[in-house]
Amino acid sequence: MAEEPSLLLPRPLTPGSTVGVCAPAGPVDEKTLDVGIRWLEDAGYVVRCGRHLRARHGYLAGTDEQRLEDLLELWRAPDVRGIVLARGGYGLPRILSRLDPSELRRGRKLVVGYSDATSLLLYLRRRAGLASVHGPMLEQPDLTPGARAQLLALVRGEASALEPLKGAGLVGGRVAGPLVGGGLVLVAGSLGTPWEIDTRGAILFLEEICEQPYAIDRLLVQLREAGKLRDAAGVALGQFVSCESERYPETSVEDVLREVLVSEVKGPVVEDLPFGHTLDPRSLGFGVRAELDGDRGTLTPLEPVVEGRD
Repeated sequence: MAEEPSLLLPRPLTPGSTVGVCAPAGPVDEKTLDVGIRWLEDAGYVVRCGRHLRARHGYLAGTDEQRLEDLLELWRAPDVRGIVLARGGYGLPRILSRLDPSELRRGRKLVVGYSDATSLLLYLRRRAGLASVHGPMLEQPDLTPGARAQLLALVRGEASALEPLKGAGLVGGRVAGPLVGGGLVLVAGSLGTPWEIDTRGAILFLEEICEQPYAIDRLLVQLREAGKLRDAAGVALGQFVSCESERYPETSVEDVLREVLVSEVKGPVVEDLPFGHTLDPRSLGFGVRAELDGDRGTLTPLEPVVEGRD
C-alpha cells in the first residue's frame, strides 16, 4: 500500500466565510435542501450552490460530469472556504478517479459529509493528505440543537468540539491514533481502490444503516481478511440504524459486531457511540488524533480538524 501524504489541516469555517454546497452523490429533496441552506445562512455563512445542485439523473444528482463539475468549481473558487455536501445516497465512487490529489491539497477546503461521502473523506486523506469532517449533511433538517452546535464548533476550531463521546466499552485498554473510517459499506468498498483505508495504528470508526446482520458480518469479515481489523489500534462503533433482520430475528447486529471484533481487534473496542445516521449525531475529525478508552467507554478528540484561526 502506498504511503499517504502528510496530514494537512484545512482552514476553519469562521462566520462570514463562503461555504459551497453540492450534491456529488444522490438527488436532493428540494424542500429539505432549502431548510439546510437557511440553517447555514443563519449560522453566519455565505452559501454558494453548485450549478447542478438540484439536477436529477435517476438515482444520481445529475450526470457524472455535472456532479464532478460542481465539486471542482467550488473547489477552485478562491473565496469558497469549505464544502458541505447536500446528501448521501450513492455516486461519489464513480467520480473520484477523475480528481487531482495535488489540486485538492492546494485548495485545502474543509469537506463535511458522511454515508456515501465516506469514500470522498477516505480519498482526501489517502490521496491528498487532507483532514475532513465526518458529520451530518443538509439532508437532515431535524437534527438536534446539540448536534448542530457541536458540528459548528468543530468546523470553526472551537475547543468545545473536543469533548469526550460516551459509549460502552466492549474490550478494555486505551490507545491514541488518527480517526479513520465511516460507513461500513463504503469502508469495505474502498479495498482495492486508490483510496483504500489504511488502519495501521489508527482508530477505526464504523457506523451503518439499513444493512441486515448477515451483511454486516460479511463486510466485517472482508475487513478482517484484508488485515484491516488486525492493523487497527482500536475500533469505535457508532450507531447501526435499522440493521435488524425479520428472517433471522434471533441474531442482532450487536451480536455480529461483538463476535467478529472482540476476537480480532488487538486494542480497545467501544460500542454505541453517538455518531452515524441518527438525529443527534456527533461529528468527528477525519484523520486527526483521538483517544479510545475501552475501560471508560469513551472516544475523545485530541486535536482540532482545522488549523488555528486566522
